[in-house]
Amino acid sequence: MAVLWNSAGGALIIVISLFFSIVLARLLEPSDFGTMAIIMVLYILSQVIVRFGLETAIIQKTEVSDEEYSMAFFIMFFFSTLFALLLFFSAGWLGRYYENTDLDYLCKIFSSLYFIDAIMHIQRIKLKKQLDFKRINIIEVSAKIIGGTLAVIMALQGMGIMSLVVQNLSIAAIQTILICYHVRWWPSIHFKLSSISKLFHYGKYILVSDFVYEISQRFDSLIIGKYFNLGLLGLYDKGKSLSEMGQRLPANLMMKPLFTSMSERQDDKPGLERMMNKIYISLSFIFIPLLLFLVFNATQLIRFVYGEKWIGASPYFSLFCIMGVFYLIRIPTNYLLLAMGKVKITFRIEMFVNILKITSIILLASVNIIWMIYFLIAIRILEGVIYFYYIDKHLSFDVKSYLQIISLHLVMSLVLLIGIYYTMKNIGILSDLIHIFLSATIFTAIYLFIHYLIKSDGYTFHWDLVKQYIFKKNLNA
Repeated sequence: MAVLWNSAGGALIIVISLFFSIVLARLLEPSDFGTMAIIMVLYILSQVIVRFGLETAIIQKTEVSDEEYSMAFFIMFFFSTLFALLLFFSAGWLGRYYENTDLDYLCKIFSSLYFIDAIMHIQRIKLKKQLDFKRINIIEVSAKIIGGTLAVIMALQGMGIMSLVVQNLSIAAIQTILICYHVRWWPSIHFKLSSISKLFHYGKYILVSDFVYEISQRFDSLIIGKYFNLGLLGLYDKGKSLSEMGQRLPANLMMKPLFTSMSERQDDKPGLERMMNKIYISLSFIFIPLLLFLVFNATQLIRFVYGEKWIGASPYFSLFCIMGVFYLIRIPTNYLLLAMGKVKITFRIEMFVNILKITSIILLASVNIIWMIYFLIAIRILEGVIYFYYIDKHLSFDVKSYLQIISLHLVMSLVLLIGIYYTMKNIGILSDLIHIFLSATIFTAIYLFIHYLIKSDGYTFHWDLVKQYIFKKNLNA
């Protein structure tokens, strides 16, 4: 049940975030989101150091004493204070560096978020350790709705980028109040540094891994904001973040719930083989075609949902959706290795890939953004090849069957979407809504009809699931 709440809650949070993202994007300018992207990247990178890998270390440890919790709290509070002061006093320099005077006062206001989060960190970890994901998700959903609503009201009143700052501060404040109310834990001033030595030993590896990962994911924004402009960064960040939502949805709905089952069957290779086949059938039948549909209809979707001023985000959105296809192909292999306890292998692969990504970003982000994304797509493909090679050669999983499943749906989807794309282009439909509706309807109808004719594994598997659901519903009635 805890896993179900974790995955379902994560999916709901994505939907709520998407809704408020759309509303605020229509009310504000791309440059507002570009400015906010700079602040958020600096904050997220510093938060990795603030947490020092202690969150994962505490959750992984079987028994954690109150002394260890207290020591972890004061360590995080110390680093939070340090980075809050650093952001506050460097705000003027950041404004001059990015040639944006708004960054000066915005960073000073935003620095207060460090203290709000510092109070909440350990309390939230305690809820996670108790597997109380239901409470965590209810609190987070409530905070997202209230914070998002407040931001929309402020944007309607013409308060511009300040609405985005207040959105983040209010979400954190509401979460902190509600979590502290339910957990009701406060640190003890009686502790010893030696009490946290084991957590430090484990946490330092998590710190390095997480920091390298976040740099590889977010450093591009800092470079683009400097060498281009914050308006372009807003368009780039919107296209990137929107595609990431589409990637996280299957991860929350499928992979997180299945990870527990995979871990329980880590010694049952035939069982894991069957599970991996079903995972790839579902990903290939539903989510990969969905991402490819977004690639071919990016311009119409962005213009219809966000408005004409955001049309510049569509090339980035389209390319990041292509990257998302290879992310979905890779992610089951990553979860498989983690479930089988191959943590060191995944660490080495991820470190190698993330260093390649960081190198590409440093070399290309200031030169040509599109080239940089192409290189990142190539690195994502290489990552998938490495994972497939390892589970094939070292674990003897049937990678060939997975690739056959993927290639069938990938090729079929591409052929259909290319045909529909050029047909719609020649017709010249003016309305974005009609274009999206007709493209989706035609693609879905032909796609399902072909799968029905050939009785593909994807069609058979999902049709059986539908029939089982209907049968159980009628039985319960």
